[in-house]
Amino acid sequence: MTEETKTEKDIQELIDLAFSAVVQTSVELEDDQLDALENLNQYCVNTALHNPEVIKKPLKVVYKTNEGLKEALVAICLAYSLVNPRRKLRENKEFFDKNITIYQRPGNVKFIDFGEIAPDSVQAAVYWDIIEDWKLYIDRECGGIKALVDEKTNLAGLDNYIRGGDPLYEFARFHRKYTEKTKLQEEKSKISAQDAFRNAVVQSVATEVTKQQLLAGKNPMEIIDSLLNQAASYRPEIERRPPEQRQIGYRNRERRSNGRRRYHNRQDED
Repeated sequence: MTEETKTEKDIQELIDLAFSAVVQTSVELEDDQLDALENLNQYCVNTALHNPEVIKKPLKVVYKTNEGLKEALVAICLAYSLVNPRRKLRENKEFFDKNITIYQRPGNVKFIDFGEIAPDSVQAAVYWDIIEDWKLYIDRECGGIKALVDEKTNLAGLDNYIRGGDPLYEFARFHRKYTEKTKLQEEKSKISAQDAFRNAVVQSVATEVTKQQLLAGKNPMEIIDSLLNQAASYRPEIERRPPEQRQIGYRNRERRSNGRRRYHNRQDED
């Protein structure tokens, strides 16, 4: 085996290890969330392989992969912070960038430390859809934010959304506007369903009352006038409920083996 062939083999082994890295985190996450992070890591490996620096020096593939992975995690956490009613004022791009650290550990483990970021925020921020959104947004062969808006809104667009600025904030602001739109649609659907139900109940009751009044010998015209007056004055009361807790969406994927640790407690190292 020539020296050149050996070098190529070593580089390929390094790429394979980067692609198959096992993700562990300082915050306890569901298996499906860890699968999503591993999928994101694989995407970052593929992206890094097209980076001019990596093409020139392939040994930088792990460094560039971790760089892209951290950028994605900062964007994802920032996006959630903008829709979190309990967001802390300190939770901006700089805060997440400072607190997210990625380490390479023995056994081909990629450990993600979320620092001072609240565990419940991390658990709510990481899910498949947001990761797929980021991959579409950051893909240079697609249209960036335009492609993301078109994809998520089915070409309907997003009112009052201003493009541009820092890419991470642009992505996070889109997520905020899109969430506002979907929540408003859900609220309108609930109100419409409530109105339809109440109208059906009122109609059913009115039919039964009319039937009884006719059997009692009441004048039909008086019954009609009475029903019209009641319908004109009817104003359904909209039931207001406290906001529901956000549910993290999961996809049906192969579960991890029981022997695999889902998270790592930093206190174990002390």
